[in-house]
Amino acid sequence: MKLRIVSAAVVALVGLSACSGPQDPKMEMTGQELGPNLKGPRKGVFLRASFDDDPTHFIGRFLANDLPEEAIDENRGIQTECSKFVTYKDVKAAGNFDEYYNSSTEVSANLGIESEAAKVVEGAGEGAGNFGHQSGTSIRVQYDLTRKLVAHVEDPAGFEACCNSGPGNCTDRYIGEFWYGKGSIFEKSGAATNADAQASLAQGSGGFEVADGWVWRRGTKFDEVFFAFRVTDRKINDDCSWVDELPKSNDGQFFVGVSPPSATDDIARSMAMRHARTQAVQYLGETISSQTFSSSNVVAGYVANDNVVMTAAEGLASFVKDDRYCAVERVGTPDGSMYVARVLAFFPNEKKAEATVATIDTVEKQMEADGKLTPEVKKDLAKLRLNAGK
Repeated sequence: MKLRIVSAAVVALVGLSACSGPQDPKMEMTGQELGPNLKGPRKGVFLRASFDDDPTHFIGRFLANDLPEEAIDENRGIQTECSKFVTYKDVKAAGNFDEYYNSSTEVSANLGIESEAAKVVEGAGEGAGNFGHQSGTSIRVQYDLTRKLVAHVEDPAGFEACCNSGPGNCTDRYIGEFWYGKGSIFEKSGAATNADAQASLAQGSGGFEVADGWVWRRGTKFDEVFFAFRVTDRKINDDCSWVDELPKSNDGQFFVGVSPPSATDDIARSMAMRHARTQAVQYLGETISSQTFSSSNVVAGYVANDNVVMTAAEGLASFVKDDRYCAVERVGTPDGSMYVARVLAFFPNEKKAEATVATIDTVEKQMEADGKLTPEVKKDLAKLRLNAGK
């Protein structure tokens, strides 16, 4: 199944883009910024030129070092004799996301989205200035992720030897992942920076939404296809030094998740991500426990409760994102050969307040189940929720 994105929905988008200025004059407003801050675009992730259910022939194709980001799509990848060293694993994934993706100018044009519509707009608020490129575009995508094809190099030494054996055998980057799911692509339709915008949008004004101080019109929908791909740095991919020294980011916190020995590599990857999410809950717990309310010691004890941590960690599935994996290792155990996975996961600051509230909700439910939710504690939990948004 191939879905080339030139459907009737796209034709409608083209018509919208052809008009200058905002598509609905009621959406051109001034005042305070509205809507969530989505941050982005997600590094190294690109919207595909063609959505389909089998992109495996693109895995391991190399992208020229001098190819600018605004020109990258999967069709620009080149297969060389070293591509044979790059195989792939089909792994399960989960989460609901609302993000900006990189997109080549050609792909954006096929979607009917003008390149200027997705660039940084100076003076449009801090959130609006955090996405887009000086050239090329970033496109808002809202999606449910269910699967990934992830590149796997079984013989790293052979791969490097092949790359070094002749000029042009390899570049510094190749196509390393494809993401599968369903969702929608949004077109920026105009500025929305007046409090009245939320009320008008809530009444259902033709599929419009507000985010980052802009009005967005829901455009092309896609259903159960590989819609995006990720570019892998060949040198970084062979170096898992981040296991011992975490990267740093002003936009969030990294965690390394390590699985216990598992029966399959898929289970190992899932367990590694679960471990990363439990660390995120513990990270949030430190903030919650630091509050100085009268019942803080009781609440702190519940934040560290194993059942609460595990339950809250499952609730963070859409907040804590896998950034990259080490090659899955095979280890010998008394039960036979097993698999161990290590993942670098990222928890964005913009989700901290929402995740903190979700964790507090989990604490409250557990305390209620245990008969420990006194009026005093319930009041303190309500204060913690208020503080989470500050």
